[in-house]
Amino acid sequence: MFRNIYELFGLNPFFSDYMTAFLAGNEELCAEPYSGMPLYAVFGLVMFVSSAFIYVLQYHIIDRVNFNGCKWWWIFASSAFIFNFAFAFIKLWGLLSGGIEAFGCDEEEIRVIFNYGQIGTFTFVNGLYGFIVFTLLSWPPLLRRLSKNCYNTTPIPR
Repeated sequence: MFRNIYELFGLNPFFSDYMTAFLAGNEELCAEPYSGMPLYAVFGLVMFVSSAFIYVLQYHIIDRVNFNGCKWWWIFASSAFIFNFAFAFIKLWGLLSGGIEAFGCDEEEIRVIFNYGQIGTFTFVNGLYGFIVFTLLSWPPLLRRLSKNCYNTTPIPR
């Protein structure tokens, strides 16, 4: 499910075929099979849960008049983007650095398969999807009206 989302609903990946295969759990890392949950699922679940948590934090936990308004919506939405961007960057960087140390990969092989642009592109897409999930949760009036004080908090000033 998450693979289709990250690959623009199954039509075209935003990054190279090597990165796509690695995130899907199909690519070997330095001639060693990568075993575990596909990284698409890990990043997708963290992205969705963290964005939903930031929504709940703003509209239901904090829920103060001081945090009501367009400015606060953008601050919380940006925090969803930044958290998801940073999580994906740190996790991918750690995996690739760990591959160099654990499997004895040389850095040139890592750079050929997963260059810095690939990591940056994926982390940007992950952050953007976190922003979109937060927007989809906080935009509908029905979900906002469940909040006592932040029901007028939208990205567009009123």
